Amino acid sequence: MFNRRIVDYLFKWKDKKGRKPLVLRGARQVGKTSAILMFARRYFENVIYLNMEKVEHQRLFRGEISLADFEKIIRIEFRQKIIPGKTIIFIDEIQNSVGLIKLLRFFYEERPELHIISAGSLLQAKIEKEGLSLPVGRVENAYLYPLDFFEYLDAKGETELLNFLKTLSFEENIPDGIHRKALNLFYEYTMVGGMPEVVKTFLEGANIEHLNNIYSSLLTGYAEDVYKYSSLANAKYLTFVIETAPLYAGTNISYEKFGGSNFRSREMNRAFDLLEKVMLVYQAKATKSTDIPLVPQRKRPKKLLFLDVGLVNYRMGIQEKFLGLKDLNDFYRGRIAEQIVGQNILSQYMNQAAQIFYWAKGKPEGRAEVDFCLTKGGIILGIEVKSGSSNRLKSLGSFGMLAKDALLLRIYSGILKKGNIRINSKNIPLVSIPFYLVTRILDV
Repeated sequence: MFNRRIVDYLFKWKDKKGRKPLVLRGARQVGKTSAILMFARRYFENVIYLNMEKVEHQRLFRGEISLADFEKIIRIEFRQKIIPGKTIIFIDEIQNSVGLIKLLRFFYEERPELHIISAGSLLQAKIEKEGLSLPVGRVENAYLYPLDFFEYLDAKGETELLNFLKTLSFEENIPDGIHRKALNLFYEYTMVGGMPEVVKTFLEGANIEHLNNIYSSLLTGYAEDVYKYSSLANAKYLTFVIETAPLYAGTNISYEKFGGSNFRSREMNRAFDLLEKVMLVYQAKATKSTDIPLVPQRKRPKKLLFLDVGLVNYRMGIQEKFLGLKDLNDFYRGRIAEQIVGQNILSQYMNQAAQIFYWAKGKPEGRAEVDFCLTKGGIILGIEVKSGSSNRLKSLGSFGMLAKDALLLRIYSGILKKGNIRINSKNIPLVSIPFYLVTRILDV
């Protein structure tokens, strides 16, 4: 069982004033159950674990249920008492119980002293299909993604390197030997990905063929889940996107005839929207804003990120090509670099839904595009994922000339440094960050 950053977040939730029942969202197999149980067993004397995928648990909580009846069931069927401060109630796959979803409101209103945590892989899609909704203002949402690079280092036992990178000042020099080691480990992580089962199996010494069996099983499981939250009429579109989207990760996509299909834009739009709700894909919208707030350009293509880079590599059949890799930016025209950077940026948003854009300026204004764009503390981060000298960062420089209160970042295989982009005789500050520090991008 890996240490996950979400455990520290849950610890803060545990002691929060005005604490609400918490719903942990995330795609299947990203480690929600393991992380919650690790937290629960570490900080509580008694853990009541309800798994709504088990028939024997489902039958106990069918239909409407009151708090009094809930506590009776726990006492009689599970032979446990609910003791405030010492007991935590964990409801797994809560989307399978309408009664328990509705009960979250009453836990907050009538029993706020209790610690209630739930998880759901298909939650948003399932409740929309059933015409339900979570009680607004009565629950707190949190989000879990595959392992980020720092979590991977922790799982691998690279404790000293991890501590160095986590406490590093952005003014500090990184010795060349440490830089090369961290970069090689990042390339290894980019090959394997962050799905917990895959990481565990890889660290136990499995070869690529064994890992491919797990990747295949995961993708098959996601395709089979389609029938749990969609009609038969829409299942073919969803299945097609699950199978095809990894091939387009890190690129701007068009819905019309996506992936060489004959499917219409409307059908693909709905499929992508639903798969985004279950957190299998993320679509970064375009913006041309140069000031906060960032306003999406709804008619421009979206940049596609898939759940995990390991699954992307498997579908592309390119794992072996990572051996001896010298520069991630030169690999598959930088698409894998954008996928892994985007994936790691997303994973930093544990307590809110991520709002990540890419910046695009139209042709009449002189075409320019910056890979990622987001806000932090009242400023805009413009992020370019590429290698090379600063004079190859024309789009980022163009953004910097126009944007107010912006910080320009380059993520690449080079060293950590601060410098400038020179545009029209003007020097614009630039922070260059090695790939292995992308997990700290919100700390810059």
